[in-house]
Amino acid sequence: MAMHEIRETINTRASSDNGLLIVQKKINLQHGMRHNIVHMDWFDDAISGATNTNQNFKMEVYLTNYPLILSETPFHSGTGTGGPLAGDDQVLFKAHRLSWSAANAAWYNNEFPNQFLGSTPTFDFYTPELYFTIVWNNESAEEISRQFQQSIYLAVDSVECNAVEYGIGLLKEYNENQMRLLTSNGTIMTQAQVEGGFVGWQTGGIRPELMTGTDAPDNFFYALAGYGASETMQTSVQLRDAVEASRTMVAFDEAFGDQATEAPDWFKVVVRDFGSLNTGPIRANFPPVQKLDSGLTLMV
Repeated sequence: MAMHEIRETINTRASSDNGLLIVQKKINLQHGMRHNIVHMDWFDDAISGATNTNQNFKMEVYLTNYPLILSETPFHSGTGTGGPLAGDDQVLFKAHRLSWSAANAAWYNNEFPNQFLGSTPTFDFYTPELYFTIVWNNESAEEISRQFQQSIYLAVDSVECNAVEYGIGLLKEYNENQMRLLTSNGTIMTQAQVEGGFVGWQTGGIRPELMTGTDAPDNFFYALAGYGASETMQTSVQLRDAVEASRTMVAFDEAFGDQATEAPDWFKVVVRDFGSLNTGPIRANFPPVQKLDSGLTLMV
């Protein structure tokens, strides 16, 4: 186990005529190790601000273990491009500074993981290199010419691991870093769809349970005359009809079984051990079996 403290800076002047700049620096680590970022801190030495007339800009700071490729996902109001989302598997650290108001009234700064999480071990990785990247974008695609001055601090815990773990880890991160040009996920839900997905919320926690009525063939369970009251005798055909009705498919907010004949769904469970009611008539006597001297059964 070895703890490494790394301090790196980006201090350069860069220009672009389309409102987009990417500045990157590579940091080498030891091979054959499992690395864990115990702590990271980012500092904007230049207190970077807008470079365009309408003051709308975004600066993203990344730490990844592969070179960063921009996505086709627009930022804020649908203009410009940016890097991957903070929750993407390839991102070890992301910070951004965003201003989106005509008067440049406010800057918004975010970090992932935040300083609280960043002060404890977060993500393990195996690729023996890191890329410190700055992405600059302004809304109006105006020309940029500025001095970038950024600093980071890393405390990296490195542990030696076997070749199998190391190789699988490298393959996993290689696949994760095949950048998705456009990430589109999540399901758009309406209120009706949400309510329909929680049946118990609509029906009081349980679907209404049907009891049998007095019309044949459904007076086979409860009698309303009182305890011990006799029940009307049903034929096997009527019982089979009731079993078939209890298997009826219903809508999500309706009671199980068949409401038209008042056949509850649990009746099919009651009769499942009675083959003649559950599946149909069973012959009282099976056909005789004739066999050859060799023991083979003859078709009759």
